[in-house]
Amino acid sequence: MVGRGLSRLNPHLEVKYVWVTSEGDKVQTGPLSAVGGKGLFTKAVEEVVLKGDADIAVHSMKDMPADEETPGLQIAAVPKRADVRDVLIGQDGPITIEALKQGANVGTSSPRRAAQLRRLRPDLSLHVIRGNVDTRIDKVMGDMPLHDATMLAMAGLKRLGRTQHTAKPLSVELMLPAASQGALGIQCRRDDHVSLTRLLPLNDPATSTAIHAEREVVAALGADCHSPIAVLAQQVDPEKTQAKRNADSHWFRLRVRVLSNDGSTLLEADEQCKTRDLRRLVKQVVKDLTGQGAKELLRSAGM
Repeated sequence: MVGRGLSRLNPHLEVKYVWVTSEGDKVQTGPLSAVGGKGLFTKAVEEVVLKGDADIAVHSMKDMPADEETPGLQIAAVPKRADVRDVLIGQDGPITIEALKQGANVGTSSPRRAAQLRRLRPDLSLHVIRGNVDTRIDKVMGDMPLHDATMLAMAGLKRLGRTQHTAKPLSVELMLPAASQGALGIQCRRDDHVSLTRLLPLNDPATSTAIHAEREVVAALGADCHSPIAVLAQQVDPEKTQAKRNADSHWFRLRVRVLSNDGSTLLEADEQCKTRDLRRLVKQVVKDLTGQGAKELLRSAGM
């Protein structure tokens, strides 16, 4: 998708692809947090760019460590975000949380999804499931299913053309997504000004603003993509804001959920502000959640 975008913008540019298998792809058992967590899906790709064997890297922003940037590299563009919602897939296809049978066995490798599911349905039996999208679906819908259901991101399913599984997306009110879910990050070397110039037109300002705010919340609370934390920043329809004039029409809504692993404890924030005040709001929300014990809750969840 990124290659096609670059080709449209630069008709005479030759685009070649370098396929990389990451550590996160290789690990098929246990939670990712137990085998390194940060950067499992990104380090191998970044090394190819740092060595000069590729000019740009395309990442799922959800996989990028929120509290640090790799020296020598930078995110040059964040394209328009895809659907941020999650989908629950049962043995007969998409299913709602309410429709899961009592005590159903649900496979997920995400502490965020697991904690929110446990809060909504304490009767469910949750188990770690690993592998790519096709592998996870096969573990539920294959000839010898291991689980009654699994949960996947709408964005990934649509990008892979698995639209038959996207009929019943879960609302963000039920299942708040991970920070950066549905967004891609395009990375290049800091000193590669040619690539930087080519990538900038692929950046979507609203998405980039939202993603940076979400990542700032995660980093400030000492969490990562393997923590039971959900963060979503979205532009608000001007008609639904307190806008008094056109200059005030661009607003963002910031929602955060921090949970215990079993879902019994939930700390929440749900605030709106003008775009220019978003960074200030992030700091205020982090301060409020910290005062409620969010950092301690996340530390205990990671033990």
